[in-house]
Amino acid sequence: MTDGKTCEKTSKCPIYSGVLKSNEMLTQTYKSLFCENGIDGRNKCKRFQVSSIMGSCPPNILPNTSLTVDEIVAKMRAEG
Repeated sequence: MTDGKTCEKTSKCPIYSGVLKSNEMLTQTYKSLFCENGIDGRNKCKRFQVSSIMGSCPPNILPNTSLTVDEIVAKMRAEG
């Protein structure tokens, strides 16, 4: 999707594809705040930021995780 508002990483994002099936309201909130909120959403989304640096993001990371991007990247590098 390249409408400018929707994140280009949605096709590989477990949050966008509905990994949180048990909580549809939370999924829609994440989509609204992060995935479909243009550059502002991407600038706030830790998944987007990590993926931009590392090429991917662990599936268990939420867009608003309390971990910093540096912490996530360091963990990924340590785990290989």
